[in-house]
Amino acid sequence: MAIAVLVAFTLVRLRSRGSAVLDFLSILPNAIPGMAVAVGLILTWNQAFWPVSPYNSPAILLVAYICLTLPYPIRMLTTALRQLPRSLDDAAYISGAGELRVILRILAPLLGPVALAAGFIVFAIASRELVSSLMLAPPGVETVATYVFHQFDQGSVNAGMAMSLLTIVVSGTIIVLGQRLAGGHER
Repeated sequence: MAIAVLVAFTLVRLRSRGSAVLDFLSILPNAIPGMAVAVGLILTWNQAFWPVSPYNSPAILLVAYICLTLPYPIRMLTTALRQLPRSLDDAAYISGAGELRVILRILAPLLGPVALAAGFIVFAIASRELVSSLMLAPPGVETVATYVFHQFDQGSVNAGMAMSLLTIVVSGTIIVLGQRLAGGHER
């Protein structure tokens, strides 16, 4: 979420010369298949010259999930930040607040619910990621998606279906909760 907040703030409030490039790079992971991301991470982190590498540890899954899901919170936060009037920032600047104070005292409380909702939605999406999980999970580490895949692969259709149903219910509940936190429900 911290990366998404920084990118969204840079895109909307700072609008530097490289904003168009940053905007393109922030959405690019949606165009890259999970398999290509996984292969790229394997080729990058499976090198002898790295003193410390997340490869073959659960941290590589976290890196993959961040790479694959980062566009979602960036888009959600960018949209929320665009809806906040700049007059809030201007009023704070006129009152003597610096950039950091504006971010911490004005924008952060207003963006907090959206960031929390984005975190829930990203968690729900990442929990169902199969391809990267299959390719990157170290021995002894199993995600929900790999568990379901292995159950079907081993012929335990009942166990696979039960976990699939549970995953649908849990991730659906998390997404609905995230939407409600962001104020996305209609009455």
